[in-house]
Amino acid sequence: MHQTKPININPLKDKHFHIEMVFGKNFKSFLFKDDIDKIIKLEVLSLLEFPEKNRDFLDYDHWEKKHPFNFPGPFYTGESDTCGTGEAEAPLNVLYDAYCCEYIFKQPENYTELLCVIDAAAVEVFDSYSCDGNAHWTIDLCKEWWKAKSYLIEQLNHPEVKKTNGGRELLYINYLNGEAAIDLRRYCYFLDTNCFPLDENITLPDL
Repeated sequence: MHQTKPININPLKDKHFHIEMVFGKNFKSFLFKDDIDKIIKLEVLSLLEFPEKNRDFLDYDHWEKKHPFNFPGPFYTGESDTCGTGEAEAPLNVLYDAYCCEYIFKQPENYTELLCVIDAAAVEVFDSYSCDGNAHWTIDLCKEWWKAKSYLIEQLNHPEVKKTNGGRELLYINYLNGEAAIDLRRYCYFLDTNCFPLDENITLPDL
């Protein structure tokens, strides 16, 4: 009896390539635009076929109540629920504080991570995710945030935070002690020039 091979279906991968075909392969040039929040809310969510009545979960500006652990960039969270859904949706981008409130510890690096962050935002009960960070962050604010790095690492090492994240807080600690500085300097360059620095020889702002 002839047996057909199972079809390997990866919806996330399919969505990744679909968005890439529309917006191009250079993800950083896509993400780092002044109006990326409008592009995500009006175009990306439509491409992902979210029902129109369910596309408002990124519509709210939570800047005044943003979680202090959010890493600077377009995505950030305000006061989230404590259901712990963010890790399951975006494990490379979302962590919890001691109360299990969610925050972005690393901005999306590619379209797949973007899709994961969008899914994390979609299932968060309080609609606490925003994608308009580019309209708020400035170089001075980024530098001020970076000065608190030692305090943030201290908080990430708090027993309750470690318990809530089950060891995943090390992802953020290692990032802060590693590539975070260059990523933040590149973001500052974008904020200053409205262009993401794709050339490695470009002089970046100091922190």
